Amino acid sequence: MEKSVVRVFLLASVFIVGGCARNISSSTYDAQTLGDASSTYSCTIIKVRKVHVEEGERLEDNKTGGIIGALAGGAVGNAVGEGRGRTVASVAGALAGATAGAYAEKTLKTQDAFEYVVELSSGAMKTIVQGTDVVLAPGQAALLIVSSNGRSRLVAR
Repeated sequence: MEKSVVRVFLLASVFIVGGCARNISSSTYDAQTLGDASSTYSCTIIKVRKVHVEEGERLEDNKTGGIIGALAGGAVGNAVGEGRGRTVASVAGALAGATAGAYAEKTLKTQDAFEYVVELSSGAMKTIVQGTDVVLAPGQAALLIVSSNGRSRLVAR
């Protein structure tokens, strides 16, 4: 019974922690910005490179995964041994679980993206990082859309 409870807990944890990742797609808008006018600029793609976007760069920034991992690791450790050995196993399990959980959260919140350097028709250069749902190539004409909250996105012209 305890093993099935731990499995359900771990599975639920993956969904909770996975939901923490920010959506960096150029096709996703925050509902609060609907109806707001955005500024749009004509531009040309100068350079493209693949990058990784991380939320929670440091391990201690991933507290949710650490807490969930500590709880799960402590529960697994508590199922081992008796008396003082059970206490030691629970503490060791909680420490190992916290570390594993923090690493898992960091991995779930890391996304691939493209960094675009663009040249506006005015000659000004801008750099925009966005998700991989839209792929633009150097030399391609594009539109730079800047929303009122400052979020920028590129689309093909």
